[in-house]
Amino acid sequence: MAETDWLKLWSDLTQANFRADDTNLPRRYQVHTEKKQERPDPLLDYLLTLVDPEMSVLEIGPGNGRWTIPLARKAARVTVVEPSAEMRSILHEKVVSAGLANVSVLSEKWETVKSSGHDLCVCAHSMYRSPDLAFFVRKMEAHAGQLCAMSIRIPPADGIMAELSGKVHDLRQDSPDAIIAFNALYTMGINVNIRVEEGIVHWENRSLEEAFARAKRHLRLENSVQYDSLIKTTLQKRLVNNEGVLRWPDGMRSALLYWNPQSVSVK
Repeated sequence: MAETDWLKLWSDLTQANFRADDTNLPRRYQVHTEKKQERPDPLLDYLLTLVDPEMSVLEIGPGNGRWTIPLARKAARVTVVEPSAEMRSILHEKVVSAGLANVSVLSEKWETVKSSGHDLCVCAHSMYRSPDLAFFVRKMEAHAGQLCAMSIRIPPADGIMAELSGKVHDLRQDSPDAIIAFNALYTMGINVNIRVEEGIVHWENRSLEEAFARAKRHLRLENSVQYDSLIKTTLQKRLVNNEGVLRWPDGMRSALLYWNPQSVSVK
């Protein structure tokens, strides 16, 4: 059996899911994070226990400040890297509303950032569009003196998408996730700690047609009808109807990967 090249798998899935023309990304990201903001974030809560008042934090892709605001309330200063003008505007409003004066913004891409002198480098769900995970991670280490942390989605092992992706693409992962990232960092010689949310917010749809469209989007099959019968049959078999709402075993859950930049195995 051939050994999986986890870094290549991350790169392949990132590029397969990347949409250069996705002009609605900032708005979709805002809606997603606002929904998550309504529920507890145990991974953020745990990370905050590792932050002391003297720390300088560098955050990659802060979005609307879901992590930025709590980090700024705990740490001495927070520098965020956000190339999107629209997302910077949303973040600015959040920072002003929170009355914080220790947040600074770098309006450039992570690949070009040269900011240094930070203790902690964090990234919550903003690495999915970066095909070179090794570069992304090594740059985090170069900018963090004490700790690196990444929050990444982790799909359930018994998910419908894992089943369908395995049958359609011969691969259980339909997109980059924490399982791939953990194994990729392990092959890089990084001793990674992992903490997984216990709960999961299950996906829900109001109709089979809506669920079908969701599955095709995740499988990147919007322009193909080849697997339509398989997808519909699988959804009809596995979705649970709860008072008119179709509930998936799949859903929103994240894992926190964190490590000391110096904790590298000798190979």
